[in-house]
Amino acid sequence: MKNKRVAIMQPYFFPYIGYFQLISAVDLFIVYDNIKYTKKGWINRNRILQNGKDVMFSLPLKSDSDFLDICDRQLAED
Repeated sequence: MKNKRVAIMQPYFFPYIGYFQLISAVDLFIVYDNIKYTKKGWINRNRILQNGKDVMFSLPLKSDSDFLDICDRQLAED
C-alpha cells in the first residue's frame, strides 16, 4: 500500500502561494473550518500591494461571539 500525504489547513481569504503549493504537494487536502475564528488571523482579511505599499483589506463579518467556529461566522449584510 502506498503511503499518502495529507495536509490540513484553515481557510484563508485569498490564500498565499504556499497554500496552493501545499495543496499540489499532497494526496489529500482538508480545509478545517471547525476551529475557533481568530480576529487577527487571515481568514477574512489579507493585504495587497497598491502603488508599492501594502494595503490591508477585509471582508466585514457580522458582529457575533468571539467563540464561534470559522464555519459559523457570517458576512455582514452591509
